[in-house]
Amino acid sequence: MKLLLPLVLLSTLASCTATRNLVNNPRPSSVLPCRDAGYVNRGLGYASQGVGQAETSTMDIVDDGSNFVGKVSDRQARDYTNIGVDAAYRTDDIAFRETNRYADYGMDTVDDGASFGARAIRRWPGVATGVMQRGMVATKRVYQSALYTYGETVSRGLFGAVDIITPPEPKSYMVGSLNDLNGGYLLPGSGHHCRLPQLPVEPEQEQTYGKNPKNPVTASK
Repeated sequence: MKLLLPLVLLSTLASCTATRNLVNNPRPSSVLPCRDAGYVNRGLGYASQGVGQAETSTMDIVDDGSNFVGKVSDRQARDYTNIGVDAAYRTDDIAFRETNRYADYGMDTVDDGASFGARAIRRWPGVATGVMQRGMVATKRVYQSALYTYGETVSRGLFGAVDIITPPEPKSYMVGSLNDLNGGYLLPGSGHHCRLPQLPVEPEQEQTYGKNPKNPVTASK
């Protein structure tokens, strides 16, 4: 209402002025763009100013309201996002820690089982091989004792008897080459039908070695 009242007054004045000028001015409308336009624009300026102020206020409200909503929404969104990210990090930390714990337990159990198996593999076959080795040693003692006894029996019994019947070492005159010195005998050794030549012979000397006497050994010179 405050803006419209000046406009009405201006319009009334303009109409009165135009009526008066019709008598003296053949073109009364010429004053409209030159003079009345300014008055009208001035009067309408109040309306446009009010509209502009309303628009500015409205935009200020929109700007401030959106800024308010944006700040609150951004802060709350960041807070809740940080809460979610922190929960995700802690969940991953917990899962990682527990996974490592049970993985270590599992691998420790595997290591203990492997150590036990390795020890059993080394120990129990060793029992069998040890029994076998000791059995072979015992067997070796038995058959070596048997062979030793056999050797002693053969050495003392059989060879002792052989020593009895073994002829003494032949003398030089028993060799047929001596008969070969006489051309009257056609064959070696055929001189036993004749009288043997008289050769000096020394008596045999018996030699002993330790407690066991050996066969008589003679020495000829």
